[in-house]
Amino acid sequence: MKARMSSVEDAGHGASLDLEQLKDRFAQWRHSRKPGERISKALWVAAVAQVEQYGVERVAQTLRLNSEQLKKRVARSAGPTRQAGAAPRFVELFAQPAVNAEAGSQCIVEMQNARGGKMRIELGNIAGLDGLVSAFWSAR
Repeated sequence: MKARMSSVEDAGHGASLDLEQLKDRFAQWRHSRKPGERISKALWVAAVAQVEQYGVERVAQTLRLNSEQLKKRVARSAGPTRQAGAAPRFVELFAQPAVNAEAGSQCIVEMQNARGGKMRIELGNIAGLDGLVSAFWSAR
């Protein structure tokens, strides 16, 4: 049985296995596993590979897996995605110095809101700071 189980890892992480073959691999693993032993990474990778073709629910039902755990693994394997309308993480603004600004006066303000948003402002003077601060605090 050990020779057959290692073939899951040799099969390109399950890419060449179909769902019925993978069902057999899971059955073999369940039959030979020790109490408390977790599903191997190779079997999870093979199960995740089947989701694109068959969907989460069918794969979970066929392989007798927890569908929520399978969904989490599918999400992790996909990696982070950026939403089309996502706000930029960094914006740098340049402004002309105020006419009546004192030479050498500089203002640096660092803020963090309750949602974890951070903002650092470096200004040649304090003029215009009110508008930037209120825009930051009211941002969604």
